[in-house]
Amino acid sequence: MNGEFTPWAESTVPLSTHALHYGTGVFEGIRSYAVDGEAAIFRLDAHLARFYRSAEVYGMRIPFSPEQLTEAIGGVLRRNRLTDSYIRPIAYMGAETLGIRAQCSTETAILAWPQMAHVSEQSRMRGARLTVSPYRKFDARMMPTTAKACGQYLNSRLATMDASRRGYDEALLLNIDGNVAEAAVTNVFVVNGRTLRTNDEKSSILMGITRDSILQLAAGEGFGTEVGILTVDDLKKADEVFLCGTACEILPVAELDGARIGKSAPGPVTAQIRGAFDRAKTGAAPEWNHWLHRVPAAGIQVGAASSK
Repeated sequence: MNGEFTPWAESTVPLSTHALHYGTGVFEGIRSYAVDGEAAIFRLDAHLARFYRSAEVYGMRIPFSPEQLTEAIGGVLRRNRLTDSYIRPIAYMGAETLGIRAQCSTETAILAWPQMAHVSEQSRMRGARLTVSPYRKFDARMMPTTAKACGQYLNSRLATMDASRRGYDEALLLNIDGNVAEAAVTNVFVVNGRTLRTNDEKSSILMGITRDSILQLAAGEGFGTEVGILTVDDLKKADEVFLCGTACEILPVAELDGARIGKSAPGPVTAQIRGAFDRAKTGAAPEWNHWLHRVPAAGIQVGAASSK
């Protein structure tokens, strides 16, 4: 936290912190995996690049270099004896003053958890139940959808609460034009035959790191890929649908508002892509080893965790 390793219980912020009042912060969700007994952080460079871009959008200057943050993230994993983990860097406006025009210092912190489950294990294996949300995804002309900013996730929070109240695993948000944007915290892929299709920033989505990984993995597996507008009808008629994100990785969709999608979940293409992703994240596919940032194992005990 701001350059110092701090016990989780002591990592407090003042009540006047600007981000607490206005949501003026940006963050990343990053995963590390156990590879040969060490922690390997998946696509750390891409995540940090997006972190800095998001901060720039909101006029914040992160007072640490990417190299310093990389070392700090490794230090958090080592001190907490983590290999498989969910990592959350966050940068936010501090507590010097309030007011919408205020320019406060940029505070920076990194947290890590042993696990981060987006849905139940049953839904992850058998397929999620998806519902079209009554809430629309905000348009890029309202807020920059390609920035991963704290306050923007109130939109996702509302959609998720509504979906949960109605017994669904995940909410599907449409954009201002009525086309598919994304799920509450994940991107969307549809599969028809041997072609995977997804949308892009023109549909008011966050450009997910996992989304980009899947496009590359799919090409490597011999599948065709297309990027363009998605509609609800496209999902209903698809052979397969899956969601993707750092927390859920690859999540097959079994149904949309009670209507079954495809013949099974996960379908064969989703299963193949998930297998390719699993090999890439665990170092079993040498061609993707450049995606893994290894953290030396000194002091790490596999499977152990202490305080955050």
